[in-house]
Amino acid sequence: MSSIKQYSVKISISLPNELVRYIDERVDNRSQLIESLLSAWQRKQQKQAMLSACLALDEQTSIEDEEWQQAAITDWEVFG
Repeated sequence: MSSIKQYSVKISISLPNELVRYIDERVDNRSQLIESLLSAWQRKQQKQAMLSACLALDEQTSIEDEEWQQAAITDWEVFG
């Protein structure tokens, strides 16, 4: 069980009337919709950050592999 407390924060946003009407025709709870959309955006940002980190690590590993291979070739040429 986590001891971290989560608090809800009320925010205010301005939207065009036609967008509010469109939303109101389709959902019962605007706040829930906005929370859902922002949570999805947050997950996408986190996945993108992880992907970028993995690609950077993969690039570094490739460089190290090439260096190791070159060292092995040099050793083989020198020592047979």
